[in-house]
Amino acid sequence: MHVIETRSEKHGKKFDSQQCRQWLAENVDIDFFRTICDPVRSELLIFLASSGELTVGEIAEHFPQNRSVISRHLDQMHRLGAVERRKVGREILYQANSRLIVDKFEEATTHMKAVLKN
Repeated sequence: MHVIETRSEKHGKKFDSQQCRQWLAENVDIDFFRTICDPVRSELLIFLASSGELTVGEIAEHFPQNRSVISRHLDQMHRLGAVERRKVGREILYQANSRLIVDKFEEATTHMKAVLKN
């Protein structure tokens, strides 16, 4: 059994690293964070959060990647809820799902605090 060395060791506590990994995997949406931490996706989220609702074409005008690459990134983020989209006529408008993003960070923070305090 591999044990994580922690500051809590002074108080006689030790943690099984595998058990901590498993608990975090079950309680923190790792796929969400991997997705939004991609450099292009994080820039897209920042851009959408500051620009509001835009089409793929309007978004792509501000990035070096072509429109299809931007569209794939937006689709990936939409699948995980980080981006919302709605259809207006023939256009699809995208915006950052700020509430969900904040909720995911708050949830992850709560879980990390629980692990680190034990």
